[in-house]
Amino acid sequence: MYLYVFVALLFASNGVLASNATCNIRDIRDFYQQVKVRGPILSEAKKKIEEASSVIDVAKQRPNPELDFEYLKGDEFGLDTNTFTLSAKHVVEFGSKRGKRVEKAKSYKRLKKAEIDLALFNSNLHAIIGYQRVAQLNVTVEAVSEAIETFDKIVRKLSSRKRLNPEERVSLSTLRLASNDYKAQLNDLENEKTLLLGKLKFLSNCESIKPTYKYLDYQKIKLTNQSNEQSGLLKLEDFKVELAKSEVDVQKSLGYSDISIGPTFEYQGQGNDEFLSAGIAVSFAIPIFQTNDGGKIKAIKSLAAQKSVSLNQKSMLKVKRENLVSKFNRSLKTLSRMPKLKDLEKKHKKVDRLFARGVVSIPMTIESHRQQIDFIRSKFETENDVLSTYGEIILIDGNTLALEELF
Repeated sequence: MYLYVFVALLFASNGVLASNATCNIRDIRDFYQQVKVRGPILSEAKKKIEEASSVIDVAKQRPNPELDFEYLKGDEFGLDTNTFTLSAKHVVEFGSKRGKRVEKAKSYKRLKKAEIDLALFNSNLHAIIGYQRVAQLNVTVEAVSEAIETFDKIVRKLSSRKRLNPEERVSLSTLRLASNDYKAQLNDLENEKTLLLGKLKFLSNCESIKPTYKYLDYQKIKLTNQSNEQSGLLKLEDFKVELAKSEVDVQKSLGYSDISIGPTFEYQGQGNDEFLSAGIAVSFAIPIFQTNDGGKIKAIKSLAAQKSVSLNQKSMLKVKRENLVSKFNRSLKTLSRMPKLKDLEKKHKKVDRLFARGVVSIPMTIESHRQQIDFIRSKFETENDVLSTYGEIILIDGNTLALEELF
C-alpha cells in the first residue's frame, strides 16, 4: 500500500513540476502566448465553436420513414372478415428543404465562430491590460513605499528634537498627514494588485505570476482612417445579414408540400378465402389554405430589418474607428512627450540627495514625492488608454495578430 502511495505522490509531483515548467513567464510577450495557447478561455471558445458546428449535423438529418399498420375485423354475410394493411413510406422533401437548412446552419456557424473569435481576442486583450496594470502597480507601490519611508524618516528625526520652531511643527504635522494618506493609498494599490493577480493566474492557468513592467513601443504602429470590412466587427454585420437571407430561403422551401411514398401490402381473410394485394401508397398535404406565406413575410421583414440595423451599425463602427484613431494618435503624442521612468527616477534621486544635504526644504520634499507619484499614475493611465484604444481598433478591423507586434 505504501508503494502505491509513493508512486502516486511521485506522479503528482512530476505533474506539478511539468505545470510550473510550462509557465515560464518572463515578460508580457510570454504571458500573452500563455493565455492565447493554454488559457482556459481558449478551451471554452473551442467548445462553443464545436457546439455551433453541431447545428450543421442537425440540419443534415433526413425525416425518418413512416410505417403504417391497419387491422380491420368485421362480419360479411355470416363470415368473419379480417383485413391487415401494412405500408412503409419514405418522406421526400420538396423545395430543397434540406439544402436550405444546411446553408442556414453554415451561415449560423460562420456568425458564431466570428463572434467567439472576437470575444476570445477581447478576453485576451483585457488579460494583457490586466498584466500591464499589475506591472504598473508594482512600480507605483515602490514609489509610494519610498515616499512613506522618506516621510517617516523625517518624522522620526523631527520628533527626536526637544524643541521645534513654528515651521518645523507645521512640517511635522503635514508629514504625518501625508504619510498616513500614502499608507491608505498603498493599501488600495495592494488590494487592487491582489485581485488582478488572481484573475491573471486563472486566465494564464499558472499558479505564480510576477509581472514585470515593460514600456510598449507604440510609435511603430501606423493607423489610417481606412477601415477593413473583410473581418472584425464590420464583417460580423455581413454574417448577420447572410443568416437572415438564409432564413428567407428556408421559409420559402417550407411552402412546398412533402410527399410520403412507399409500398403497401394488404391481406384479407374471408371465411376460408384469402386475398393478398400489393401496391404503392402516396400522401401529401394539399396547399389549399396556405403555402407558408406568413413565414415568408416574417422572414423577408426580418431580413429588411437586419439590413437596416447592420447598415447603421457599420456606419457607426466606421465613425467610431475614425474617432478611436484620432484618440490614439492624440494620446500617443501626449505619451511620447512624457519623460521615461528612468529619467524621472534619476531626477528624483537628485532631489533626495539635495534634501539630505539640507539644501531642499521639507515642503519641497513633500511636493517632490507627490508630483512624482501623480506623474507615474498619469503616465500609466495614458499608457493603458493607448493600449485599450488600440485594442478597440483591432476589434473593429479584425486584425488580431497586430497586437503581438507591440511585444
